[in-house]
Parts: sequence; C-alpha cells; structure tokens
Amino acid sequence: MKRILIILLTAILLIVTACGDGDGAENTSENSDEANDTTLEKTKGDDQEATDGEILVYQIGETAVITSDLYGFDYEVTVTDFNLTREVDDVKLEDYWNVGDSGLERFAVVDVTIRNISDESYVPNEMFSANFARENDRGGVTSEDEFFEVGDKELAPGEELEGHLVYVILLDDSETFTLKYEFMSAEETHFILPNPEK
Repeated sequence: MKRILIILLTAILLIVTACGDGDGAENTSENSDEANDTTLEKTKGDDQEATDGEILVYQIGETAVITSDLYGFDYEVTVTDFNLTREVDDVKLEDYWNVGDSGLERFAVVDVTIRNISDESYVPNEMFSANFARENDRGGVTSEDEFFEVGDKELAPGEELEGHLVYVILLDDSETFTLKYEFMSAEETHFILPNPEK
C-alpha cells in the first residue's frame, strides 16, 4: 500500500510539474527524456538555494549539501564513482541474488563520501538513505545495507566516511541512472549517473 501511495504521489507531482513548464520554448521528446522527470531542476552551478518544487541535481565528483527532511541537519554527499558489475567485495551476484536467464541483473555500485557538517554525531544509516532509479523508475530501489557497514558507525561533527552503496537492478535501455537523497520531500536531491555500459 505504501509503495502504491508513493507511486501515485510521484505521478501527481510529475503531472503538476509538466503542466507548469510554460516557458514558451519548444520542447522535444528528446529534451523531455533528458529532464528525466525533474522539469524544475537546479544544478550545482546555481548560487541560489532551491525553492519549492525544485530538485537540486549534481554530477559525479560534485558535492551536495543536503538538509535532512526529518531531522533538520545538513550533511554533505559526494559521489566519487559509479559502475555496474556482477561482483562486489568478493560477492558474486549469482550467489547473492536469484538471477534469471536474462543476464540483465547487475550490482549498481555508487562510491560516496559523506561528511557530517552538523553540530551533533549521528549514525548515517539511521538518519538518511538514497534510492537508485533507472530512467523510467519513479522511486527506485533501496540499497543493500550489508555492503555499507561503514554507515552503521557513529559519525562525529566534521568527520567523513567513504564507502559504496550497492543496489541490485535489472538493466534496461536507460542512458543514465539517478541517485535520490531525501526522496519525496522538499529537500530531494539527485545525482545523475551515466550508464557505463552505454
């Protein structure tokens, strides 16, 4: 039920966003695909803060300052690398997941650096997470926490951690993927990840 509600809310948000994009410019389907359901986007190069309905969008190597929607503190995330593979930390995909005959299953591995820029210590895995989505996915999938054990340790103010978020996905024709922090909140923040197999 919760998943259906999230899908419905996302669909409504997309419809409202699409209807509000009346800047008079021609809008080809190619441009719409590139927008990847985030018509109102701001990039790291913009100096102003996001306003209602806008999603900040970053690339690999850029650092996002994100505000926790639930707890109100700021944290930094930098995506340092991204790849698709069939083995992570000596764990083979076929030993970890019930793979089918399609050969399209992959581990999606997103290397991140997280920095605590708040005034209090916290355990990252208890305070926030990120969804991983293909181009046509609304919400995406959650990470496999056993690969991100570094996120189970307390992170003091000013400290940072490095690790990789791991997701199990089925490949499709997506040219890019999206890592979504603070999903479905006013603080939603995206990292766009080019498909390394394209």
